[in-house]
Amino acid sequence: MVDAAQKVVADEVSLLGVEVSSGISTAFQSTVLLLLGTVLLAVGWVLVLMAAFEALAPRVGGLAAFGLLAVSNLGPGIVLLVVGRRHLRDIANG
Repeated sequence: MVDAAQKVVADEVSLLGVEVSSGISTAFQSTVLLLLGTVLLAVGWVLVLMAAFEALAPRVGGLAAFGLLAVSNLGPGIVLLVVGRRHLRDIANG
């Protein structure tokens, strides 16, 4: 009876190891996909900003177009960072 119980415990430990290994592998794959997606989105966003600059510069001037694009990115970016920081603080505080 003790041998059977030890075998069950050994099997459970083995299964736990496989589950942990599988979870780590899935998490790593997801992280790589998220990083690649983020890089591609960043490159795409830069290209969109370059096109917007090229379209705006002849109409309002180079410096004004640059400033307009900077403000239109920095404003929402700062708001998103502040909101995200608040959410993380709320999660940390329980």
